[in-house]
Amino acid sequence: EVDRITDNLAGHLAASGIKCGSVVAILIPRSEYMLLAPLGVLKAGCAYLPLDPTYPEDRLNLMVRDSGSVMLVTTEDLNGLVKDDFKGERMMAASILSLSEPAQALPLPRPEDLFVILYTSGSTGAPKGVMFSHANVMVTSAWERRFYTLGPESNVTAYASFGFDANVFDTYATITSGATLHIISEEIRLDLPALLSYFNENGITHATMTTQVGRQYALMTRSPYLRILIVGGEALVPLKAEDLTFDFYNLY
Repeated sequence: EVDRITDNLAGHLAASGIKCGSVVAILIPRSEYMLLAPLGVLKAGCAYLPLDPTYPEDRLNLMVRDSGSVMLVTTEDLNGLVKDDFKGERMMAASILSLSEPAQALPLPRPEDLFVILYTSGSTGAPKGVMFSHANVMVTSAWERRFYTLGPESNVTAYASFGFDANVFDTYATITSGATLHIISEEIRLDLPALLSYFNENGITHATMTTQVGRQYALMTRSPYLRILIVGGEALVPLKAEDLTFDFYNLY
């Protein structure tokens, strides 16, 4: 189903005249479109720019301009965050599910082709775009699949912001291993009891969280399913590893 939907999106982009190597900006809430929209863009031979709607408008517009994005995939509610000086085409995410099959063969990406552009926080000046190639992402995903023993029986969270590198690493290692990706809703991301309930109800085996939330979660959880918890983003206050029932990795 995912393959069919994303093929149709790729075909639509190609038919719209979007050239291989172009950058498509994606501004969406936390939903299944965090997976569907990027995959469709990648299958069209393009790269994507993930935009988190919680970012300030000035930052969003700077990223769209600086990246040279030629198209914006978004929703009616978020469309106004990108100003009218953006001259590229706009596509509403809700239309993706109703697209028809592609009329022509889709291009196969090369390892050196651009995959995604992620922007730094801008804490030391203006945000800077960092370019990841297909080779960058696929080699990292292959390492993750081996090191974290991901497979079809795994249930993995997409917890990080759509615009963070952790989202890229969680998403593609998961789907290329045949595992199930759980996109954690905004409503429960900082609600530890709700997270624990979701993890247990859905048999979550692998999760990546921000350092402070992950540390608090590690100290309160006794999930029978969780095998690996990964934290990163800032320095970790030490905790006793022998008290944990799962492997705990600090990637900071």
